[in-house]
Amino acid sequence: MSDPMNMNKLYQPDNVAAGPYIRDPVPCQQVAESKKLILAAAEWAQPGSALILGAGHCAELPLKELAARFENITLNDIDNAVLDEGLSAAGLTDEERAKLTIHIADLTGVTESLISRIEDILSADRDPQAVIEAMAHLLDTALVPGMPITGKYDLVIASCVLSQLHFGLLHRARLAFDRQFPGKDELLADSVRWTSALFEMARRMEQRFIDNLADHVAPGGFIYLSDSTQICEVKGTPEGKWETAGTQRMLRTRYITDYLDQRFVSVGRERWDWVVTPPLQPGDIGRVYDVQGVVLRTWRT
Repeated sequence: MSDPMNMNKLYQPDNVAAGPYIRDPVPCQQVAESKKLILAAAEWAQPGSALILGAGHCAELPLKELAARFENITLNDIDNAVLDEGLSAAGLTDEERAKLTIHIADLTGVTESLISRIEDILSADRDPQAVIEAMAHLLDTALVPGMPITGKYDLVIASCVLSQLHFGLLHRARLAFDRQFPGKDELLADSVRWTSALFEMARRMEQRFIDNLADHVAPGGFIYLSDSTQICEVKGTPEGKWETAGTQRMLRTRYITDYLDQRFVSVGRERWDWVVTPPLQPGDIGRVYDVQGVVLRTWRT
């Protein structure tokens, strides 16, 4: 997962009062709860085809059980090496691997072209403020075609993908700017114009992704959608508690269900903590993601 604490002003704090806050330590539930809800969706779905979007390291995906359930499974990720590593760790048999089709692609359908055009902008102008304006205007006017995947599937799985869609654009644009203007990266990070344009692009990417989920599920099929809607950085205290300054949203809203419209019917819902590097000693720093998962059906047409 990319580093959301470095998003600067892209995400706004959800604190209801001035911190710090003290909370009890919690166990990491990401793998167990994700697999449980995905398997519930798989049991409800017809055992034909499944599509897994942004599979990544596959840690929270019950791949062996899915391979036993479905005739064929398409796995997508943008990083072939990461996906291959995840599949190797899953311990699949040759028979189970034979059911898999790998599809390497950016789910937004626009990141590569935007980065290419940003690099052109950077090479054509030596004024950083003019470059920032041109980069922001590019995002203002860019269309989001969505995922380059065809077909309809009995089960579509999107585990913690929604909040990640714009990260490639964010980080690669920042790196390109820093290469062109060494030591001036804060001009971009602190730019209200750029941050606002990036925020709106992230929202368009998210909405297009939700549309794609509806487009790719077969009649009577199911969708598993989860995401880390909020994050907080926690520090261990001498009393064995966790101290945090508060939470930050990773999406436009604290509730994943706010992305759903009349096309979707929720048939299952859970919420859990994903703890990354938990503080084991006083002063240790860790992160806790608030993950929400839903199982959806679409209205029959």
